[in-house]
Amino acid sequence: MQLRVPVTLALGFAWLSQPALAEPELAVSTVAARAEISLRTNGRQTRLPLLEFSVRAEFECDDQAVAESITISIADAHKRYAPNEDTDSLDALITVPANQIAPIVTGDFCVVGDDGSEELRLAGVATAQVSLRCRDASGSSVNFASLRLPLTLVCNRGADQVPSVPSVPSLPSPAR
Repeated sequence: MQLRVPVTLALGFAWLSQPALAEPELAVSTVAARAEISLRTNGRQTRLPLLEFSVRAEFECDDQAVAESITISIADAHKRYAPNEDTDSLDALITVPANQIAPIVTGDFCVVGDDGSEELRLAGVATAQVSLRCRDASGSSVNFASLRLPLTLVCNRGADQVPSVPSVPSLPSPAR
């Protein structure tokens, strides 16, 4: 019994004195994207136009590893990057085509007869999925992060506030 306590303490101190191996780190951030929509005659939902999201990834691999790739995905749009060894951050602009994100509920924003605000801030219309692949002599590892993407819709009311009338009735988009 008496020998067990000093051995346990000695092992505990030995474990604490070992150098800590750095865990891979991945942090992502963004600023709100902006998109202009035209004045609408009715409806609670808005189909989104082409959107451009700016995503910043800051990363660090384990001590002996290097960043092999960073992949950023938003809806069906994705890009893969091969960062330089000296780089620990990446700024990317991801373009998401119109209608890749489902219509969003905007209520009476930017509707004929509404003299409300010119902008509507939405907290998270989409999510960015980001992965960091690190490689060392023993293989590779992957870390993941996700980020809600904010969007500011800007209402284009035009000079006369009369929306253009389509010559053909709008059809719903095909099911995916």
